[in-house]
Amino acid sequence: MKYIIFLCLLCFITNSGYSQVSGKTKTGSLLKKKVVTKPVEEKLPPKIVLIEPLLTSGNEIKWNQSSIKINGSVIDQAEIKEFTINGLRKELIQGSAFSDEIKLKSGTNEVVIKALNINNLSSELRFKIVREKDKLGPEITILEPSFTRGIKVIRKSEVTKLRGKAVDPNGVMKVTVNKQEAELKENGEFSIDMFLQMGDNKIVVEAIDGNLNNSIETFFVTRKLEDIITTGRYIGLVIGINSYEGYWPELENAVNDAEGVAEVLKGNYHFDTVYTILDKEATRRNIIQKFEWLSRNVTKDDNLLIFYAGHGQFNKTLNKGYWVPIDATENSIADYISNNDVKTFIGGIPSKHTLLITDACFGGDIFRGTRTENIPFDPNNMERYYKEVYRKLSRVALTSGGIEEVMDRGKDDHSIFTYYLIKALKENKLKYLDANQLFNEFRIAVTNNSEQTPMLQVIRDTDDEGGQFVFIKKD
Repeated sequence: MKYIIFLCLLCFITNSGYSQVSGKTKTGSLLKKKVVTKPVEEKLPPKIVLIEPLLTSGNEIKWNQSSIKINGSVIDQAEIKEFTINGLRKELIQGSAFSDEIKLKSGTNEVVIKALNINNLSSELRFKIVREKDKLGPEITILEPSFTRGIKVIRKSEVTKLRGKAVDPNGVMKVTVNKQEAELKENGEFSIDMFLQMGDNKIVVEAIDGNLNNSIETFFVTRKLEDIITTGRYIGLVIGINSYEGYWPELENAVNDAEGVAEVLKGNYHFDTVYTILDKEATRRNIIQKFEWLSRNVTKDDNLLIFYAGHGQFNKTLNKGYWVPIDATENSIADYISNNDVKTFIGGIPSKHTLLITDACFGGDIFRGTRTENIPFDPNNMERYYKEVYRKLSRVALTSGGIEEVMDRGKDDHSIFTYYLIKALKENKLKYLDANQLFNEFRIAVTNNSEQTPMLQVIRDTDDEGGQFVFIKKD
């Protein structure tokens, strides 16, 4: 009986396994196929990735320029239908990248970037840019002429081109050179032609940016007188007498005056030779012989300065003025040197320019005759003025007074006239200074501090053509 039950179970198990392998439940029947369902694909909005500028916590950026570049990309499986920055449509580069430059106002600027794909799914990125107030002016670079700070640029021509570049994040509104507006290009390059006066020309370049901040670059361009005129030698003859005897009382300051003038000429100005005739050497014979030597040895290209400090006399009967040499012990014109003689020598010495400076009583007697004229000073065109006054001959005298007595005493062991004369020569900052400029520098000081009135005039009938003696200051 147990055997029969075992066989029945075996048949049942075998039949069931055959059905599963063959796919049949019954002989000749298939099992039903199991249905597998695919998951539905999820649709996501675009992703905006900002590469530049880098955002900090709080999505706020501090910036001090007038504009900012924005670069990034849009990541999305679908096609982007619309992309905007601050409401303005922008084209994506190769379908995903974007680049733009945003102008910024002062204060807080909000930036909104939006992307919309063809599935009408959108995303946005918001951040703030705080534009801080810019206090720096443009950066100025001088390209021409090339210069080194502290070293003056030397130019030969009367016109020099100035070129440079001014750069500023807020843009450059204007560049001026010595208050003249330069030609300015969009890239910040500027240029202007500058007319150079004789001597040191201060060049001030100013650039102004979009926020009205300014910056200044300053340097000097020097145009030498030698580049404009051909100068000959500069020769000085300085005479000073203190130790008079007999009729004429001793003077206190005349020798100091002469030595002070000689020192400033040799130390501060271009003088090739300065001859001095002082005190006991200043006899009538020695002075006249020196005049004779000058008439033989000075050339038509040379410049001569004669300075005399000592007694002067005026003879009312003869209506003439005189120099009093050291050996004049009596009040007699036989021992004097008349202004007419001085005038004759000045007219005969073949210099290009002669300047006579006298610090003596009645010195103005040398200006006898009607008033003369000279070329008017022109501060607006110094080059043309110097060319003209140097080209033409000059015979000019600068005296401590007119036909009047003048002071021997003054300040610092000098007469009042020579004290201010030396002071003006020492304090002069100009490279080139003519006799007229020198006179105007110190005449008021003499007039205001004494009873005498200095004079500067042409010496008549000496072949003067209206030119000027020009002092050249040493570098």
